[in-house]
Amino acid sequence: MRINLGHVRAVGAVLATLATSAVFAQSADENVFKGKTINIVIGGSAGDGYDIYGRILGPFLTKHVPGNPRYVPQNMPGAGTLVAANYMYEVAPKDGTAIGTVGGGTATGQLFKTPNFRIDPRRYNWIGSLNSEVGLVLAWHDQPFKKYEDILEREFVVGGGGPTSGTVIFPLVLNRVVGTKFKIIPGYKSTGDIALAMERGEVMGTGSYHYSSLIQAKPNWIRDKQVTPLIQLSLIKHPLFPDLPNIPALAKTPEQAEILQLVFARQAMGRPFMLPPGASPDATRILRTAFNAILKDPEFLQEAEKRRMDLTLPMTGDEIHALLDKLYAASPTVIDKAIAASDTGDLGKR
Repeated sequence: MRINLGHVRAVGAVLATLATSAVFAQSADENVFKGKTINIVIGGSAGDGYDIYGRILGPFLTKHVPGNPRYVPQNMPGAGTLVAANYMYEVAPKDGTAIGTVGGGTATGQLFKTPNFRIDPRRYNWIGSLNSEVGLVLAWHDQPFKKYEDILEREFVVGGGGPTSGTVIFPLVLNRVVGTKFKIIPGYKSTGDIALAMERGEVMGTGSYHYSSLIQAKPNWIRDKQVTPLIQLSLIKHPLFPDLPNIPALAKTPEQAEILQLVFARQAMGRPFMLPPGASPDATRILRTAFNAILKDPEFLQEAEKRRMDLTLPMTGDEIHALLDKLYAASPTVIDKAIAASDTGDLGKR
C-alpha cells in the first residue's frame, strides 16, 4: 500500500492546529476565574435545606472550574428566598463571581403575580439544579388513609405553615382542582413542628413534606412505616416511589393537567443555581460545564450520600430554560385559574 505523505502531513497539521486551539481555549477559560472568588449567594439561613445544598457545591466548583477559584458561601435569607433572587437579578456582578441558589418558586413568581416579585426568571442564566423536589403527602400510620383515593372520600386533617408554604398551597390547590378533602390547619412555624404535631396526634398528616428534607430530619419514618405515603407532589416520579401516584396522574382533564403543571413546576426546579441576567457568556458556559461535571464526580456523589442529600432528577441549565419557556407559553385562562386555585385568601393563622 502506498502512503500519501502529503495527505499525512496535511492531517497532522490539522490535528496540531486543533490541539493548539484546545490549549488556547483551556488557557482562556482559566483566565476567566483564576485568582478570583465565587460568592455563592444562598437564599436560606445557615443550616436549612438551601444552605446545605448551596455549600456542598463550593469545593467542587474550585475543583472543576478552570483556574480553581476560591468560593465563599453568603447567606441572604428573607421572603422565601426572594431577597436573594432580587439581589441576583438587580445587583449581583455579571462576571460569574456571584452564583445564586433560590427556591423553585422563582420559576413561576411572575406568572402568579407574587408581591414584590420584580423578576422575569427567563432572563437569568440558569446553571442547573441539583435535584427535582418530590413532596410527599403523608398520613400517620394509625390513620385510616392508605391510598390516594381515601383523600377523595373523607376529610384529611393536615398541618400547614404560612400562606405561601407548600404545606398550605399544595393541598389547597388539590382540593380546588381535583376534589381532594384536605382540611388544612395553618400556622405551624416549620415542617418540624408539623412532624411533631403528627407524632402527637394533633393532625392526621401533612399535605407536603419534601423527600430531601424527610431523609434528613426523619429518616426512620418511611423505613419503619411510621407514615403512609399517599401522593408524590412532583411532575416526574421519584425512582423510590414507582407505584405512588404523582401530579400528572391526578388530572382528569387536559386543563386540570395544565393548571397543576403551573403550580407544581416549582418542584421540578428543585435546588437551582443561576447567574444574573446579562452574565458573561464565557462564565456561563464554564460554570454550566463544571456543574454538569460535578454531578458525575464520584467524590461529590459520595459526599452527598454521606450527608443524606437527595440528588434525584437533576436538571441542566438548558433544561431549566426549556421548562420556563413551556410554562410561560400557557394560556391566560389557565394562568388565571392556577392563580385562583393557589389563593390562600383569608385562610388565616391557626
